[in-house]
Amino acid sequence: MITNSKLYVGFTLVALAFLLGSCKAQKQGKMMSDQLMQQDYVITHLGEEEVSKSGLTLKVNPENSTISGNSGCNNYNFSYKLKGENLNLGFASATKMYCEDEMELENMFFQKAASVTQFEASEQEIHLKNKAGESVIKAKKLEKSE
Repeated sequence: MITNSKLYVGFTLVALAFLLGSCKAQKQGKMMSDQLMQQDYVITHLGEEEVSKSGLTLKVNPENSTISGNSGCNNYNFSYKLKGENLNLGFASATKMYCEDEMELENMFFQKAASVTQFEASEQEIHLKNKAGESVIKAKKLEKSE
């Protein structure tokens, strides 16, 4: 015959196992949201300005912790660091061509990139955000043509 204390201990152990399992699942889900996934993007917005036809690109490479692409005229590269939800792009390196018609847009891109402190990514988009949580660079996944 099972006593009340044995039943209570059994129930407590089962409840504890479920609790620990759900905490682990939540932690794993959070870890995935804290990761940048390898992906190529087309930048669609710098702040509120729509720039999807400008040719700005963004490529995430978590293998070597870089974000690179084309900033309108020049190619750029950031070596990033992730710490929790914080994203530090560090300093950019870029080629140094002058393109009269694209320099204003390129300067705006680097200004926005300098304010990035966090990100939010989905399968289709990435939002690079400033300290206030505002999206300063928004990019859409680049569809590969086959």
